[in-house]
Amino acid sequence: MFDQLFGVHMTLLIGQGVPRPATTLVMEHFVSAEIAISDRERSGFELVFDAVRANNLAGVFPIMAERGLQAGARVVVMATIGVKPSVLIDGIVETAEFKPSEGEGPAKLHVRGKDLTFAMDREEREVAHPAQGPGEIAALVLLRYAQLGVIPLVIPPTTAERPNPVDRVPMQRGTDFAYLTELAEAHDSIFTLIPGPVPLSSVAYWGPLPRVGVPQRAITTDMGPETNVAGLTFENTASEAATVSGQVQDRQSGQSLPVQSVAPLRPPLAAMPALANPSVTRRNLFQTNGAPTGAQAMGEAQAQSDATTDTLKVTGDLDTGDYGAILSPRGLVGLRGAGLDHDGFYYVQSVVHKISSGAWLQSFTLNREGTGTTTPVVLP
Repeated sequence: MFDQLFGVHMTLLIGQGVPRPATTLVMEHFVSAEIAISDRERSGFELVFDAVRANNLAGVFPIMAERGLQAGARVVVMATIGVKPSVLIDGIVETAEFKPSEGEGPAKLHVRGKDLTFAMDREEREVAHPAQGPGEIAALVLLRYAQLGVIPLVIPPTTAERPNPVDRVPMQRGTDFAYLTELAEAHDSIFTLIPGPVPLSSVAYWGPLPRVGVPQRAITTDMGPETNVAGLTFENTASEAATVSGQVQDRQSGQSLPVQSVAPLRPPLAAMPALANPSVTRRNLFQTNGAPTGAQAMGEAQAQSDATTDTLKVTGDLDTGDYGAILSPRGLVGLRGAGLDHDGFYYVQSVVHKISSGAWLQSFTLNREGTGTTTPVVLP
């Protein structure tokens, strides 16, 4: 277990097979941890330990013999604020890098790994999915990982179709992770693993961006003693927002049909979305890799347009002691103190936890579709 950091209790589980609490030897030599969590990219971790020579055995570094820090081991990092534990990462060790001492301080052991998508990206398959829509396919694929504690949460896209096997059969050619990601991107959805809610379990979320729910504790800037963020920046790339239009030959009727995206289907977070500004909005041609029906093409065009709309990106750093909570990706957070253009609610895209003795920084990336708050007040 880690020491108390700002009233937050940290726990590290490691091991080949079923992980167990790290030994005293491991925790005494812990230096730092960096845990990167994202809504779309694969989440990962790096743990750093001092590698100290054994007193009675020349040339031996005891921590190097710890099997829970070797390739293939499972690692779970947890944090408890008050009485509620949160799982920050549940993953598999990929590499262990040893760096000998160069005269100042002991040698270092760097242990790096990915979340449980590591197990989903190890075997390429060729599998047919007749008469199944993308949501049904995702749920079926995820059942293979129940032994790892993976619980599927699949929300099928409303615009998807279940193809007639006589007409078309969806085919998987690649790893499960690659195929689940490909299916999600085609429908402006995401595939991501959410660790927890208890150790050794994860929710495999496949569905639209979760831009609904109760916002997390507000990020506050320029409000005196209530300020809890540093290095806050706003980047608005409004010219990247795009509508999508074109022509498609309907696979069933053989007729040429127009394809046009409409207003975004996502819940709005900005009062002035970039897509509403015709002077900068792009017009992209509809792109498809197959021969869709007219209905399927309309859904794909809408997904291609929606994927361009989050043009306002916010980055910054939270000191966990000042913030008093763990900021979680794949949800909403309020921001206040930055003015009417930039206050309001944002979607949390990613968080990188940087933990060392006596310090815990959370570097975040937020986004939404434009400027202007949609709420008169953001509560702390």
